Amino acid sequence: MRRIPSFVYGHVLSAFLLGFVGGVFLNLEALLVFCSVMAGSALVSALVCWRWPGYAGAGWKLWLVAVLANPLFLVAAYLVAQDFECVTGSKTGWDCMFSDMYPLMMGVCVIPPLIGLAVRWLARHVVS
Repeated sequence: MRRIPSFVYGHVLSAFLLGFVGGVFLNLEALLVFCSVMAGSALVSALVCWRWPGYAGAGWKLWLVAVLANPLFLVAAYLVAQDFECVTGSKTGWDCMFSDMYPLMMGVCVIPPLIGLAVRWLARHVVS
């Protein structure tokens, strides 16, 4: 049986925990949705990283691919581009009600790959 790389553990579990932190303040349904969406998106991203640049690749390449291959990040980037006037503040009103959340979603998707890289570094240098 193949061993799961430490980057995947750190990436997916930290995304799950970030979803937990986001949903714990609302209700059980939000908790389950946030955890599953964050962990599922991180898992898809980790599978893309498996193909290129590989889990043993350079850290900056692995981080960049992990962020750009995350479906949640891509959806948030699309929504920022779609509601650009709302995000920049040049348009206001009811149409812009949720536009402030899109950059926040993009920012949250940046954190789990960094934690995955930290776990990979710890597994290589401290544990070994």
